[in-house]
Amino acid sequence: MHYYTFSHRPAWEVYDFDTRYVDVHARALEEANEKARRSKNILALCRGRFALDESDDDDVEEGNVDDDKQQQQQQKQQSFPPPQPHCRQYLSLLTQMGSLQLERKNYSAARKSLLEAIDLEGHHWPDSITNARYQLMNMYLSTNRPASARKLWNLLENDDSAWVRYSAALIEYVSWNILNEKGSSANSAERLLTRAIRGNVYVAYLLGWPGMFERAMEYTNEVVERGMDSRNGTILEAIEYGCCCYSSEEGGEEEEEERGMAMWLGTEGSLDWVRGVVLRVLNEDEIAANDGEGRLTKADLLSWENKLSKEEEEFERGRTEKEQRLQSSRDEIGNDGDSNNEEEEEEKEEEEPDVVMYAGMFRTAMDWLQDAGEFLKAPTFDYVNEIADDNDFIAGEEDSKEEKGEDDDTTDSSTDGSGDDTVQ
Repeated sequence: MHYYTFSHRPAWEVYDFDTRYVDVHARALEEANEKARRSKNILALCRGRFALDESDDDDVEEGNVDDDKQQQQQQKQQSFPPPQPHCRQYLSLLTQMGSLQLERKNYSAARKSLLEAIDLEGHHWPDSITNARYQLMNMYLSTNRPASARKLWNLLENDDSAWVRYSAALIEYVSWNILNEKGSSANSAERLLTRAIRGNVYVAYLLGWPGMFERAMEYTNEVVERGMDSRNGTILEAIEYGCCCYSSEEGGEEEEEERGMAMWLGTEGSLDWVRGVVLRVLNEDEIAANDGEGRLTKADLLSWENKLSKEEEEFERGRTEKEQRLQSSRDEIGNDGDSNNEEEEEEKEEEEPDVVMYAGMFRTAMDWLQDAGEFLKAPTFDYVNEIADDNDFIAGEEDSKEEKGEDDDTTDSSTDGSGDDTVQ
């Protein structure tokens, strides 16, 4: 038997290798790993900062945030910047989805969309680029969900908008004066009303004397129809909140009756309460006004004039700058009338309501109230007098511990026990 033996040769002598060959599986793995490293979960990384831009350095105003302001700023700078305008567009779409669900009375879906928009934008910022906060707060009030409203205004602790703060004061008033719930008192309701007035003082007068302002304020539907889009603390925000019922009487839709002023009109005694608090503070002496931290002061109520003047100056300055830009664009274009008309139309679309006109109407109403002696009247709401007497009693209690006799004037108003019932 013959055995054949073969000599073993190197593979390179036997096979021809293509050095340009690429393993498709290895290539796919590399691409997948590279995509994974490049992909970012924007909803997780940018949660709470969806409205910020890379150039935003002054988003947090001094005095409106808590002690961890520096930590928030450092986190914003070190973390992944939100890609704009995609994040803001997503917030806008979420808010629109919530609005549509509200119109359909699908409150569960509306709440989900609005809460997601609030969470993505960040609840710790004092201002919001959407009206999701205000729509959700108004939905809680209109559907009689005070517990959810409380959680929301506690969550938005830095938001001083009228929609949040006046809603908080109204709910606390109902809890104290109508439902007599434990934990709510006249003092707690007035504390929330004080913060609301400091956030937007114009609304306090609109609530206290609605009939007079309804006579004086005209063309309010032009502001109300814009939605909840005005800056916090401005006269335009006050008109949106306090004059929405005026537009409904002129043929507005039904949802206009379920927000802002209408909530107060539908609550028994609430407008009398606000008017009583304002009158009590305006007519009290300086000693009582300075007594107690966080109390509403006469300066808070009289600050409307300076604030209104500043708003008028800002509006006039902005209008002058806009006219200068239009004039410069006309000079550059020359005789090209078509382009000029297009730019003028764009400017008209972006034009805000005439703040000077509405400020003049507000001043007219205040002058009417002053001439009629409305601010000199005594509060008509019983508890307001009881609270004032009770505060005087507490202020002088330390100085008169040894003289608490029957002749003490400070105890006359509290002998019937009515003052104790109002303060828990």
